[in-house]
Amino acid sequence: MKNFFKSSDFHIVILSIWMLFLELFLVRWISTEIRIFAYVSNLVLLACFIGMGAGCYFSHKKINVLFSFLMLTISILAVKSIPFLRITDLLSGFSDSVIWSQDLISNNLIPALKGITLTLFMFGMVASIFFPLGQVLGSMFKAHNKIIVAYSFNILGSIVGIWLFSLLSFIYTPPLIWLILAMVCGLLFIEKKRWNLQLFLLFLLSSSIIITIPISRTALTLWSPYQKLDVYNISVGGVDMGYTVNVNNANYMELLNISPDFINSHHEIFGPYNISDFSRFSQYEIPYMFKDGIEDVLIVGSGGGNDVAGALRRNIKNIDAVEIDPGIYKLGLMFHPEHPYEDNKAHIYIDDARSFFKKAKKKYDLISFGLLDSHTVSSSYNNIRLDHYMYTIESFKEAKALLKDDGVMALAFAATKPWIAERLNKLIKQAFGEEPLCFAISPYGNGVFNRGWIMYVIGNNMELLREKVDSQAQLREYIKKQKINLAIGNVKLTTDDWPYLYVEKPVIPKMYLCIIMSLLILLTLAGKVLFSEGKKLNFHFLFLGAAFLLLEFQNISKASLLFGATWLVNAYMITAILVLILLANLFVYYFKITNMRPFYYLLWISVLIIYITPLHNFNVYNYYLKATIIAIFLNIPIFFAGIIFINSFKRFPYKDIALGSNLLGATLGGLLESFSFIVGIKALLILVFALYFFAYLFGRELIFAKDS
Repeated sequence: MKNFFKSSDFHIVILSIWMLFLELFLVRWISTEIRIFAYVSNLVLLACFIGMGAGCYFSHKKINVLFSFLMLTISILAVKSIPFLRITDLLSGFSDSVIWSQDLISNNLIPALKGITLTLFMFGMVASIFFPLGQVLGSMFKAHNKIIVAYSFNILGSIVGIWLFSLLSFIYTPPLIWLILAMVCGLLFIEKKRWNLQLFLLFLLSSSIIITIPISRTALTLWSPYQKLDVYNISVGGVDMGYTVNVNNANYMELLNISPDFINSHHEIFGPYNISDFSRFSQYEIPYMFKDGIEDVLIVGSGGGNDVAGALRRNIKNIDAVEIDPGIYKLGLMFHPEHPYEDNKAHIYIDDARSFFKKAKKKYDLISFGLLDSHTVSSSYNNIRLDHYMYTIESFKEAKALLKDDGVMALAFAATKPWIAERLNKLIKQAFGEEPLCFAISPYGNGVFNRGWIMYVIGNNMELLREKVDSQAQLREYIKKQKINLAIGNVKLTTDDWPYLYVEKPVIPKMYLCIIMSLLILLTLAGKVLFSEGKKLNFHFLFLGAAFLLLEFQNISKASLLFGATWLVNAYMITAILVLILLANLFVYYFKITNMRPFYYLLWISVLIIYITPLHNFNVYNYYLKATIIAIFLNIPIFFAGIIFINSFKRFPYKDIALGSNLLGATLGGLLESFSFIVGIKALLILVFALYFFAYLFGRELIFAKDS
């Protein structure tokens, strides 16, 4: 065991833990502080791949790991600086996609160019952090005499890195802890000289100080497993009203007391408004006016508890409240003035709402969609936001199936674009076969159409619902006054295959397209430098890397749909992928393969089987059994691809070139993911098939090659 800790295998494990942990840290932290990266989060991931891939190519050059710490410190300083914090504003003017609360700058070329330039600078800084790490990895692989063993330890270290970061996120650790651990892991790879250690301590101290500087003064900052949550006190006229919660530096929700007792006792605050509106027509209470005898309520996206508080004010007996982020639930429990989560009538489920739909057994009088609009994506490997699968035709059909015969569904949404409002209207109409009631609301009543707030109300028995409206004069007049007529023409309806609620039509949004084109130009120029020494890109390994990442995007997206877009599902699926790669390594280690062509056939067949197999066929199984079966089913092509990769890798004489080409190929796969905006998620499997076919064409000399 002592010899192992001194061996190159141990160094590979630590390096792999370091690389994965640092990668996840930067992806999450940068996409939180600079929110544009929360919408194109795989951009940071691709920068990591570019840096590692380029480093592998230059593994023969002098390696200075201190450069990583220097660039990490500079990157942290940049993220905290005003120019980089404004990137989101600069890129917010494109009208064909939506960035929450950032519709501030018109569709102007100059701000966009500034935003793209700063984005590319950030991309380059992140890539430079991983360049020395790639050098170290490439040199280790090149020197190792058992390449399968080396690669297996690399995968084991990656698994540890993923779960270490996931665990730290789960227990609400702040970025300072992530930073310290990420830097301490690198100590093993620094030349043990006094000057080097002094520089390391300087970088550690300075970056730790910078990362803890708050962007604004808050009552509390909480880093949940998903998001950064900032809490601010709200005081009006010396009266403590409650709290507001910002998510990833954007205003998201208020935790306010709008009970009749509180409103009636503070006329100095609520006097200018119609108190009746506050007590009757807030989005949290109006859903209960559309049906008599409501007993069982499901609230999805219950947030900090406003919706639950509204249900309790209506004396609802049974309230099932679903909230994906345990941090937001925790804040509601701690700070909501009405303490709704402490009531025995409320039953809280920390789960993804679509996942809850699939597991729910009871029927409800009312299903209320709270504000599920998200500020973050479900994974660093795709562009699907946490809420995307909630606003699809399939989701609304599942909700309809959970309603009683006379049940009602109410949905509140801040539709900042007319086409979003029209899309939701048509989705509900198609799911229920009836036109929903559609009217403007404000979060707290008072009849103001604030920032596009709309409520949709639909029922299984619309005749009964309309009779209920007509029987209430105040409600009837309110809906008549606030009615919205939506008629802007055809809009693309979101489905589980095309779930992009915030994208207007099936095209790559202009913002993504500008960034992608700029990156391609930058990478082309960098490629001339990269290959100037005569080293050539190996297209066999490049296409294997591109297909792998695109397939991984597919699998994580589908797992998010089937089991929920939770941190646990993501970690589980990535682990399943890495375990199958380990099994592929073991297979090649113990069985001598002289012909790889059958494995290409199995790979292509397995991709096509996944393409033609509807995943809802697996719904008959037990939840945990289904999770296991689907993890194997979706990832079985990765097992065959893993056999092809490791067999080719051990036969190929230039390990650094092979590894570098594979990582650069992963970058290509990440860029190709954007085609899902056009063709949907499932069609990307055809592209995966094609990429593996190109890998076969460019790797034919390795199919029958002898082991090196």
